[in-house]
Amino acid sequence: MHTLFLLRHAQTANIVSGGGTDADRPLTALGKRQAELVGERLKLRGVDRALCSSAFRARQTFEGTGLDCPVEVMPILYHGGTTIMRQRISEIEEEVGTLLVVGHAPTVPALASQLSEGADPQTVDEVGRWYPPATLTEIAVEGTWESLADEDATGLLRGIQRP
Repeated sequence: MHTLFLLRHAQTANIVSGGGTDADRPLTALGKRQAELVGERLKLRGVDRALCSSAFRARQTFEGTGLDCPVEVMPILYHGGTTIMRQRISEIEEEVGTLLVVGHAPTVPALASQLSEGADPQTVDEVGRWYPPATLTEIAVEGTWESLADEDATGLLRGIQRP
């Protein structure tokens, strides 16, 4: 069995100084603290590998966790939807037991909701509706990573932690 952690980036500034793009928005001081707190939780669990959006706020969130695991920064995770995210997860080597994916709304909450289909309907609905920055969802994947490429594949929702 594998463990998948889905993390929406921590709180960001509303604007970018110097005329940057949305992808350049940095974390706020609160966002940096949120990333540290998520990192404390994840260090207790252990993370073997991470996939991270290339947006500055996502990279800052991952760095702020202080995790010491291989990370692959992927531009496609910035704008890609759930199908793309599932595909990237499905390409992970089976030896990886625990995977962290750092991304954005609406993709991260939508995927968390899709993969939580086995949970009670009220929880699944809540996951899809209320997923603030720095929310972390833990999902047990009973099959292979590759099996998550199937749009019908689900997991067992183990927990959701909001800031």
